Amino acid sequence: MVLKETVIKSVTSRSAVRLNSGFTLMELLVSMTIVGFLALAILFGFRIGINAWAKGETGLERIRTTQATFDLLNRQLGSMVDYISQQNLKDSTVKVLIFQGAESGMRFVTTFSSQSRGAGGLQLVEYFVSSSKQGDHSKKALVLNETILPDDATIARSVIDDISLGNNNFPVALFREFSLRANSRYLLEDLESIQFRYIRPELAKGGGEPGVSSAPALARELLPQGIGIRLRWSEPGLLGTRDLSITIPVHVNAVQ
Repeated sequence: MVLKETVIKSVTSRSAVRLNSGFTLMELLVSMTIVGFLALAILFGFRIGINAWAKGETGLERIRTTQATFDLLNRQLGSMVDYISQQNLKDSTVKVLIFQGAESGMRFVTTFSSQSRGAGGLQLVEYFVSSSKQGDHSKKALVLNETILPDDATIARSVIDDISLGNNNFPVALFREFSLRANSRYLLEDLESIQFRYIRPELAKGGGEPGVSSAPALARELLPQGIGIRLRWSEPGLLGTRDLSITIPVHVNAVQ
């Protein structure tokens, strides 16, 4: 009986020593390692969530910006006018249509102002391709220049390089290259390429002699019926697409 009580006391004493001794070094190291892995997993999960959220916001911003840009293009092309400028050619006065359509951009006259978001008199606008605002030449941007239509003398100095005779001896302007200005607006950025194309009608046979059109009629015929724009972004968007093509109809209004 005495021996049994002695054994019980010995076991109890050893258990009390173990309880009072705390964690061993190995147990502490294992616990710290597990906690470190958990913290690392939480950090990675948080960073993945933040990156996904930022990518989603960037994609939504791209969609909103693209929609606003095409809305502006639609309004300005829908308010295009066949403006004829009086210019000098070989000591004589000729009528020149102010419209330029190139793969890298376009220049035309419209009654819709992007500043007032409404009719604001005649505006000379330019949409063209430029390097990104950050100066990265591998990335392109769609840029807008807009100004109140200047007088014919200013147009001759700032917009037109030369004048030649085209179809039916109708004077055609050779315009200057598009260039950035202090008030240029970057509409779309982070693009790999931007291309413009023009849907043009066949030159109509005017009344009277076959193949002959009056200057005002031919001026309108030289304007496109629609503008196609193809965009290719450097990175895929929300839907995993990089390309977008759109065709905008042109409604030509007579100059009042």
